[in-house]
Amino acid sequence: MLEEDKIFFESLGVRFGGDSGEYNYFACSQGILIANALETEEKIVEYNKLGWEEQKRLVPGISDEHSGGTWGLAINAAVRYLPMLLVNKRDKKIDDILN
Repeated sequence: MLEEDKIFFESLGVRFGGDSGEYNYFACSQGILIANALETEEKIVEYNKLGWEEQKRLVPGISDEHSGGTWGLAINAAVRYLPMLLVNKRDKKIDDILN
C-alpha cells in the first residue's frame, strides 16, 4: 500500500496504528487489490456474492487468510477506493506526458 493510499483511508477514519493496525492494513490492501481488478461498484457488489473459488479466479492474489471481518472491510475498502483509481490513472497520464 502506498503512503497516499494510507492517507486516503485514514481520511475515512481507518487507523493503521495500535491493536487494529495490521488488521486494517491487511483488509485495506486487499480492498485495493479488489478495486484494481474489478474497477466498478457493481462488479464489486456482484463479486461479494460469488463463491470463494470464483472470487479467487477473478482477483488473483486475494488472500486465503480472511476472516468474516477482514473480508467485509476489504469489500467496503474496495468500493471506497474506486475514486482513487481515477486519480491514479490521471496521475499516470500526466507522468507519461511529462516524461
